[in-house]
Amino acid sequence: MYSTRNTKILAFKCAKCFTEDSNLKLAWFVGSNSLYSDSLLCNSCFKHEFSQLNINEKREWGFYDK
Repeated sequence: MYSTRNTKILAFKCAKCFTEDSNLKLAWFVGSNSLYSDSLLCNSCFKHEFSQLNINEKREWGFYDK
């Protein structure tokens, strides 16, 4: 069914700092006016981009305390 010749390997890298680590945890970031919207970011880059969001956009995230 699937051929190994057509298999593509994905690189799990942070879209902002290009960190590549075997223990790296990436999160999908969505922000309306961010350059890194709809991209995978590492923890530190995610925190920085999240802090740049306005209050209404932060409230859309479930972990944000109102």
